[in-house]
Amino acid sequence: MSETRKIIGHMFVNLVKIPLDARVAKQGAAVVDGLIDKLVAEMPDISKADWHKLRIAFCGMLAHGWAMGMNPYNNPKTKADGKPLEVRVSKDILLPMEALKSLRYVKKDDLGRIQKAFFEPSAEARIKEQIERILAEIARKHWAK
Repeated sequence: MSETRKIIGHMFVNLVKIPLDARVAKQGAAVVDGLIDKLVAEMPDISKADWHKLRIAFCGMLAHGWAMGMNPYNNPKTKADGKPLEVRVSKDILLPMEALKSLRYVKKDDLGRIQKAFFEPSAEARIKEQIERILAEIARKHWAK
């Protein structure tokens, strides 16, 4: 078990008062270690002991955020203003990623619901359209007499 996982485990038990699942602890440790590695590369003059203190601080921040509701298992019933939170899901709105990439414009109503969505035609459709125009122009010039 990595040092960061042990620190995260202790922070959750002491600050949040819950034992952390091993899978979640591993994922949290990867986030903290990744951040520390990036910072070490940019600031090589800081001592190893200071990096350890910063790792402990990051683990504490992670546990504190979790306790404040910033976790994947936090499903609030109301918005911050106290109004009920509505989540509507429909299998009809599932689109392939390519279609989402071609999304160019979305018009929403005053409640934030999508009224219109305009998609850019795919590259294949545009190329076929250009070829058809070129062939039609050639046919008009040479065979329409």
